[in-house]
Amino acid sequence: MAGYRVSQVAFIAGEVDPLLGARIDSEPYRYGLETCENFVPVNEGPLVKRPGFEMIGDADDSATWLGAFRYSITQEYVIEWGEEKARFYTNGAQIVVEGTGEPYEVATPYPADAVSTLSIQQSYDRLYIDHPDYWPGSLVRSDAVTFVHETSVLSNGPFLDENTDENQTVTVAGTLTLGGVVTITASDDLFEAGDVGGLFRIEAKDFSDIKAWDTGVANISIGEIMRSDGKAYQALTAGTTGAIVPTHDEGAEWDGSQKGKPDGYADQYGVKWNYLYDRYGIVEITGFTSATEVTGTVKRRLPGGLTSVASYHWAFGAFSPKRGYPSIVLHWNGRQIHLKEFDIYASVAGDFGAGKVNFQTLDSSGVTAVDLGFRRTLATEDPVLWATADRKLLIGTASRELMVGQLNTQEALSGENIQSEVQSFYGSEQVTPLQIGISTIFVERGGRRLRAAGYDLATDRYVPNDLTAAARSVTKGGILQMAYQRIPYGLAYALRGDGQLVVHPDSRGEVKGFARTVLGGGAQAKSIVSVVGEDGKTDELWALIERTGGDGEVRKEIWRQMPWRELGDDQAESFYVDGGTRFEATAGQTDFTGATPWAGQTIVALAGGAVIHNIAVASDGSFSLPAAQVPDEAYTLIAGHPYTATATLLRPSVTTDAGPSIGLRFRIVKVMFRVLEAFALKGGQLGRLLENLILRPADTPMGQPAALQSGDFGAQVDGSITRDGRLQLVSEDPLPAIVNAALMRIEMDGSDV
Repeated sequence: MAGYRVSQVAFIAGEVDPLLGARIDSEPYRYGLETCENFVPVNEGPLVKRPGFEMIGDADDSATWLGAFRYSITQEYVIEWGEEKARFYTNGAQIVVEGTGEPYEVATPYPADAVSTLSIQQSYDRLYIDHPDYWPGSLVRSDAVTFVHETSVLSNGPFLDENTDENQTVTVAGTLTLGGVVTITASDDLFEAGDVGGLFRIEAKDFSDIKAWDTGVANISIGEIMRSDGKAYQALTAGTTGAIVPTHDEGAEWDGSQKGKPDGYADQYGVKWNYLYDRYGIVEITGFTSATEVTGTVKRRLPGGLTSVASYHWAFGAFSPKRGYPSIVLHWNGRQIHLKEFDIYASVAGDFGAGKVNFQTLDSSGVTAVDLGFRRTLATEDPVLWATADRKLLIGTASRELMVGQLNTQEALSGENIQSEVQSFYGSEQVTPLQIGISTIFVERGGRRLRAAGYDLATDRYVPNDLTAAARSVTKGGILQMAYQRIPYGLAYALRGDGQLVVHPDSRGEVKGFARTVLGGGAQAKSIVSVVGEDGKTDELWALIERTGGDGEVRKEIWRQMPWRELGDDQAESFYVDGGTRFEATAGQTDFTGATPWAGQTIVALAGGAVIHNIAVASDGSFSLPAAQVPDEAYTLIAGHPYTATATLLRPSVTTDAGPSIGLRFRIVKVMFRVLEAFALKGGQLGRLLENLILRPADTPMGQPAALQSGDFGAQVDGSITRDGRLQLVSEDPLPAIVNAALMRIEMDGSDV
């Protein structure tokens, strides 16, 4: 049998799809792994064992989702969404009610089964929220530990298309001024109970019953009403009209003065006119009487003629219980944008804030302007599922991806200067995208592929490259949620339907690597979010998890991933357990309490850097350590559920005298790994006995933990002759490990074809 030396000096392709199992000609095969579990392939090439998760505390029984409140770049909160409630975490702890220790909660209108589809837009101390079943609202932070949910105030719209059927008219009775109560009567069946809570805009048929203002009209009496510039004005003084045409839309102004009085006018010249109303008014429908009659409150003064002259110029508000609510909110081009099914609703430019949004689309003369609000219907087959603001507005539907922007880029965005263009036809899932660098990462329809859309100058469109082209198997179960951790490695996380996490380094090259996080203790992640840490610089990954406790009951808990270890960090502070807790122990301390979450279960611990296995936790949350295994000075104890990091290489490929080695029988006889600051690693042939690679240094005193080692470590292994041999590396102990390279010596039967 001929001997060969096979090496792999980088793992940047991560866990690759089994369908690539024979693609020895490809880079994913050269740099990939069959299994990459609880290791992460980072951009520099090596595998890094992921840190563990700290137990923060119990979640509410109704909790289903985690979100973020990003008050500032150095102050962010985790939001735990439950049944019509929200809880908050920051600086590594839950916010509690002062004096009671009970979790601080804010009432919300959102049931637990709806919060996964909330759309959010942060704006300093306010988190705007849209959901298709609820009126737009927001979470507001009033101080570091106080929040409240508010319903957004939408003024002057938005509205659906105006009625064009001249036979469908309405009249109004009641007090037409702001705040007045009115009854709207329709000629046909227009109304339903679901209209209550929505807006209704009515425009006067005409102003033919009001005299037109003109200059030099004598004998104007106080209280007389005239029309000018599409508006109605009431005289506050008597006299003769001046030469200044009334156009104001609030308050009172003169139309002339004695100084400008023409010759021959002995009496007072000029009248002071008070603005009354213009051509249209707005009512919030508050009561349903019948299909032809509703009552409401005036939100914008109604034209007086509507009490006597029926008008067919009316429109329903776009949002109401009957018509639903917007599903997406974001800020773009100085406007607040809401998307509902196929429509884009844009606020007046710059006129939003403090929970108040102005959707006025016409000025008081009934004319549009570039800075006013607008509505645009997208020409697409499917409703909008997600949207992000980039240099353009990127939109995903179930069948395609769109780009929305100015038709003329030299002019401001407006209802007359906007267009949508199809960018691609992959289709999407309703998963909030990630924006990383210059790319928008979204989940393709079907939930299995992750695509990164970035602008491509050559094609003049956003091109969504398939990140999972070589690793489709890692998204088994579908992707439900994504999060991004910027520091230290730039990692994108995706939550799978089975509770595992898919991890992807923000790669600079063409090779895209993926790994999987499988939580210890049988835990499954139900939601994830990344927020800035206590230092205001690093990002922390938080998870809502479910697991079965020692009593057989399902527990919901909040876990926080611990910081990624830097080379040279204290070994005793290594946090490589899940759902873990850090204790500061006294010299020789063996007995501990307070481990209620682990009651009835077996855990593992790191005591001053030394590993202790098989620790039984009593039903009251107490546990004891063997006296011989604890330091005789004060030490740090890190305890929790163990997890195993596993890396399995693909079948080795060499070139023999007869060609590629595919199909030949071989066995692995020796392995070697180049590592940085690792210990307790095992390696060997998959399915056979794995060998300890790093032995305890002879100069390490008994009773002291073995120090982490760096260098090349290997062993003779128990390999069998097979066509299916693969090299495997395992880290089971709660200690760090960085693997730079893997090497193996194999013996191959070159005559076996």
